[in-house]
Amino acid sequence: MKIFLAGFMAAGKSTVAQIIAEKKDLKFYDNDEEIVKREGKSIAEIFAQHGESYFRKVEKETINYLLAKDEDAVIALGGGAVLDAQLRKKLIEESEIFCIDVSAEEVIKRCADSEIVRPLLEVENPLKKVRDLLETRREAYQDIPEHIDSNQHNPEEIAEEILSRIPDQKIAIKIENNDIEYPVIINNSFKVNSFKKILRKIEGRKVLLTADEKVLKLHGEGFVDLLAEKAEIILFKLDAGEKIKDLKYLQQAYDILYENNFTRSDYVIAFGGGTIGDLAGFIASTYLRGLKLIQMPTTLISQLDSSVGGKTAVNFKDTKNLIGSFYQAELVYYHLDWLKTLSQAEVKSGLGEVIKYAILGGEPLFSLLKENKTEILELEAEIMQKISKLSLEMKNYYVAADVKDKGLRKKLNLGHSFGHAVEGVEKFKYKHGEAVVMGIAFTAFLSNKIGVLNEQSFQQIIELLQSFNYQLFPSKDIGPDDLAKYIAHDKKISDNKMWWVLINDLGDTYLSDKFDHKNIKKYLEEYLCKKWL
Repeated sequence: MKIFLAGFMAAGKSTVAQIIAEKKDLKFYDNDEEIVKREGKSIAEIFAQHGESYFRKVEKETINYLLAKDEDAVIALGGGAVLDAQLRKKLIEESEIFCIDVSAEEVIKRCADSEIVRPLLEVENPLKKVRDLLETRREAYQDIPEHIDSNQHNPEEIAEEILSRIPDQKIAIKIENNDIEYPVIINNSFKVNSFKKILRKIEGRKVLLTADEKVLKLHGEGFVDLLAEKAEIILFKLDAGEKIKDLKYLQQAYDILYENNFTRSDYVIAFGGGTIGDLAGFIASTYLRGLKLIQMPTTLISQLDSSVGGKTAVNFKDTKNLIGSFYQAELVYYHLDWLKTLSQAEVKSGLGEVIKYAILGGEPLFSLLKENKTEILELEAEIMQKISKLSLEMKNYYVAADVKDKGLRKKLNLGHSFGHAVEGVEKFKYKHGEAVVMGIAFTAFLSNKIGVLNEQSFQQIIELLQSFNYQLFPSKDIGPDDLAKYIAHDKKISDNKMWWVLINDLGDTYLSDKFDHKNIKKYLEEYLCKKWL
């Protein structure tokens, strides 16, 4: 997350930024100080030798550099930094930016008590100069959505107010090949300011709110009314589950969109778990070749995995996600509080995907899961924020350069070939994450059997799964032939090859086309007999 503080000189931006940085354990930058380091001259010398236009050019370049840095930080801006309309728009869209307001009289008073040289005040009538500058900059400052009056509050109070308004966590998802970037905004509970980001997007538009009926009853009160104040809301309520990922529900949605004259400027919002997100995403991606999409995931598996990365799909012929597309949301927004109404089975289903990330990435996520079982199952906010950050950063790493699943992203299918087969043959008796865990256990078994995964790491993986009391096998009447049949129709087959994600070690996986639905049967049989356990 990047937090930028704008406003006139002497508003206290640097002081407040340092307080926030200390409280949130963020990196602190003063943009003017960064300019001085870059140029090797003081601000006064830059103005005197090169003039204001040169300074503004360097200022803009420095801000863009800090904005692009891959780190969480709080940055104090110079008084004129947001005058550039293009840069101001970028900061509003890509960061948390606040304007600290100050009166002209207070500026003169503070500057008189300061040793800082202010080149713009080296004039005969500094108060008039400040008033003129404030009037010149008034429109640019007012364009910034969030304001705090520094005449009325001290730096500590301003810092606390800003912290109360920013998301508890914000992660940037970047799709490099498509030049797409969008935020994942995470709060422990509802924050008006974070929700405003959605309201600004949908204002004056039509919105197909595709929602789980149960979720609407549990969590929709209040926020649906806020949406309705800004946009025309058409509710598409569903009894969520794998059954809704069906062509008949797609047809229902298309009928609603057609009857309500939706255009490509209008929105689909997904409010629910993974099945709602998959269906709503596919609706958005296909109607009029693309409506705007916002994901509001309410289950652990959708918050930490399926809402990010752009995979959308429906099932076909009892086969998971056979008809689908790649389509990115404009924004992903959720509360960790929403998870508190989930059953333990739903929580554990979501953790199945987190365990996948722990095996793909190794440390620190693997140890975090291993050492914090109770806190995780109780959805303790601090530990869930850490898990969210690590999981989503991992997802972004695999998706950013391979959005269409041609190479690196295939590794996110760890455990899924077996898991999808279990879902299909069991008629979706098991939740997705539960089936994925079975797939992870089988993949670890297979990797160990062929000699690439050592016994110690194999046991670590199995012990982690068992510590969360996961079932490692499908129903006892399911045999290798049943699973192999579904594996043969897996959507991950390309160039007539079945790609498996195998495990060298924790944090070290690789893609193999060595196994197909025929030669995998021997290992399926050995796995299902349970003698190895």
